[in-house]
Amino acid sequence: MGESPVPDYAKQEGYLYSVLNVSKAASQAEINERHRALSLIFHPDKQQDEQLKATSTKEFLEIQKAYQVLSDPFLRQVYDSLGSEGLRLQWLPEMRLKPNDEIKAIIEETKPFLQRRKMEESIIPRGKMVCSVDASSLFAPKSSPDYQNFARSARERLGKMHVIAQTLSYTAKKRINDKTSASLEVRSNLQGKTGSMLYLGTVRHQFSPRLVTLTTLNLRFPYTTHLDLNYDDPNNALTFKTIFLPLAPAKLPETTLVLSRKLLRSKRYRGQLSLHVGRQGSAAFFLTSPGTLNLSPGESLESTLRTPTTSGLQYVSFDKSIGIAFDSILPKLIAEASLTFAELATQLKCSLQWGLGTGLLGTLGCQWSNGSYEAGSNLILAPSGIVWEFDFAYLEQRLSLPIVLSSQFSQFLALGTIVVPSTAALIGYRFIVVPRRRARRIAHLRAAKKVLEEDLDTRKERSVIEALLRDAVRKQIRLETGREGLVIREATYGASEADEESQNLWLDVTIPMQALVRNSQLHIPGGDTKAALQGFSDPAPFASKSLRIHYLFRGCVHYAEIPDYMPVVLPLAEHRVDDLS
Repeated sequence: MGESPVPDYAKQEGYLYSVLNVSKAASQAEINERHRALSLIFHPDKQQDEQLKATSTKEFLEIQKAYQVLSDPFLRQVYDSLGSEGLRLQWLPEMRLKPNDEIKAIIEETKPFLQRRKMEESIIPRGKMVCSVDASSLFAPKSSPDYQNFARSARERLGKMHVIAQTLSYTAKKRINDKTSASLEVRSNLQGKTGSMLYLGTVRHQFSPRLVTLTTLNLRFPYTTHLDLNYDDPNNALTFKTIFLPLAPAKLPETTLVLSRKLLRSKRYRGQLSLHVGRQGSAAFFLTSPGTLNLSPGESLESTLRTPTTSGLQYVSFDKSIGIAFDSILPKLIAEASLTFAELATQLKCSLQWGLGTGLLGTLGCQWSNGSYEAGSNLILAPSGIVWEFDFAYLEQRLSLPIVLSSQFSQFLALGTIVVPSTAALIGYRFIVVPRRRARRIAHLRAAKKVLEEDLDTRKERSVIEALLRDAVRKQIRLETGREGLVIREATYGASEADEESQNLWLDVTIPMQALVRNSQLHIPGGDTKAALQGFSDPAPFASKSLRIHYLFRGCVHYAEIPDYMPVVLPLAEHRVDDLS
């Protein structure tokens, strides 16, 4: 769901109704009548005086804008629920085809998004607090455990926990115009008994959709300045970063250059080269493979997520990268991978680093987000110790808790920090997430089933089309049977997931499919939904659909299950199955 340019009208609640001078309960006939009367009064062509003509033109345009919204049932419903903010959103065209109850539900789901944006615009300061805790005393081994004084031992261990460092920062941001924004950040650092304050001013300017600059100045001596330049297009990306002292221009600035480029036209592989020049130079090269969700061509993620699958594992993206870095003379190998579950709004990450002299370092992470809330954790396993980081966020207010579990590597502790949270997550997924998703899916499919049962006009139209095709299909079946050609025994079109609730959300399309056979072959292009074919309709709006076909060819049984947006080509050898009948 995108966002259109912000109109200047409809700022106050009910403003559009005031323009036409009608109540919110006004019927469509009343709105039409009032629009017609006001248009005749304020039409610019009726005014001869230039000043009156300018005023009437302004009023006439306001009347047309108000009528454009209130005469459209869908836009009026959006305006009544979300106000002018809802009109700024670019809604999918399919929204207008949905049942009224489902439209209301989706509009209600959109309210938190608009509330968050309003709060972000009003709560301009964005804060982050980082509190590093040393909890290694909890897991420190003891030579002779005292089980009789367990409570006292636990209190002693808890008493040895302490805060290593704290950082609190707040950023106030102001948009100057469409291309430029400025922000002020205040950051306090406290480590032990030593503290410091930083005041950072930042200006961001977007020269073009592809070129952005970011300049950050430390407002205290020696006025350290950060300059970032970012260029991005579909095939190339360039990042230039430098840190310099304006009062000491002769000093060599710390400079980083990162170049990323798509390597193959037919593949998604990208190469990334990073160079750093400064007191300690470094270089790195990465080969990355960005993941893509397993959507069919033409399929929209936003529409498919409207009907949740029970497992939530249908739409998955897998990203991976491998590279080598030289932070010093000795090389370091780095491998990273992430798995994104779009329906669950969850990402799992894993990385491994191995270098001569540094040993093996591993990171395991998980991140979840639902728009307003975010939560994540990262487990860092290194020869020098084990650290577990927790991150929480609400409306850009962030809290980070890095916790040192051990100052040296412990196999037992490492195994526990991996197994225990993973087991708890799997149990929660099985007994909390899946039942909730199943309930949501059942409610959605029941609503779709009700719409399908009440759509008498579509059912009558399908029956008429099948009646028109039936005689021609009978002749074609006799012809195809005589030469052992392509005969459709059964074809159904409906919801992809075959569960109890979706079993009635399918159509028998055997006759329309047989009518498409030509010379023992059948071909349906991909990229579009098959609901538009003659004799078809949409049995499960906004759910993932499939076409299931049982057919005979050369006397052998074949079966194919084809996603909605994929092309259909029959017959194919891989469709052949053993005839168990």
